[in-house]
Amino acid sequence: MEESTQYYHTPVMPQEVLAFLSGIEGIESSIVVDCTVGEGGHSELILKTWDGLKLYGFERDREILAIAHKRLSPYGNRVVLINDNFKNLWLHCKGMENRVAAFLYDFGISSFHFDGSSRGFAFKTQEKLDMRLDDSVTLTAYDVVNNFSENELTQIFTTYGQERWSRRIARKIVQKRSEEAIETTEQLANIVLQAIPKQYRVKHIHPATRVFQALRIFINDELSAINESLKHALGYVKPGGRIIAISFHSLEDRIVKERFRRWAKGCCCDNDGLLCQCTANPLVTVLTKKPLQPKESETRQNPRSRSAKLRVCQKV
Repeated sequence: MEESTQYYHTPVMPQEVLAFLSGIEGIESSIVVDCTVGEGGHSELILKTWDGLKLYGFERDREILAIAHKRLSPYGNRVVLINDNFKNLWLHCKGMENRVAAFLYDFGISSFHFDGSSRGFAFKTQEKLDMRLDDSVTLTAYDVVNNFSENELTQIFTTYGQERWSRRIARKIVQKRSEEAIETTEQLANIVLQAIPKQYRVKHIHPATRVFQALRIFINDELSAINESLKHALGYVKPGGRIIAISFHSLEDRIVKERFRRWAKGCCCDNDGLLCQCTANPLVTVLTKKPLQPKESETRQNPRSRSAKLRVCQKV
């Protein structure tokens, strides 16, 4: 099967994304920024729907960006693809202040990373421990697993994976690596399996899931990038424009929820309580009081969408 066919997956919650975009006045001739292009699923859908729209897309992974380039090439100069982390959108959006109709985020990693990158994101295959999303990241999963202390590993698994058995897993990793280097995903997954008591394993979820998630998020500094990007996006979106964010676990969703909540109260700083000197005038209206989740029909067709949560705010 050709690569272009294999990874042209259906984007998550496509109808919901289009519905929120269609509510923006003048969307048909506006600018939309897809901060997480991936294989180009959402971008292609948006470009097909509004033929006068211009789309800017960010993707930090060059391999995936090449797939998106091929997929979106029929749209010519209506598409500008940028190989950079979305936290740096301010570098590429200069001059667009209050002009962007919408920013779209689809956090996490793509099907390509799990199925075709060979960088150790999936624990069901035998791959080298890497987990880097781009070449600018110097630290690998191998480095962390084989060199970090038991306390450091415990903190990573607890903070970024919310793993109940973090200490036991970290201790087992330190024990096993003293015997031989932990080089592959299979080795690491088996170590986690040994560390978690059988009676406490969650049905239908591999015991290593949270550990792999934690390592990926830590290595790629994903959470701080989300916070940084959202802060910049607010300045570029136009009045009446929207920020649409799809999260896949509670850490991502919490950042979006908290940022939208503060904006709705008139706060755009990072200070707390009495230290905040922001205006009391709302900066946004939150359009999703509770996050939307995929319909059952979608999760049946695309099981990886089952944990998605969509939140939207509109700039006042």
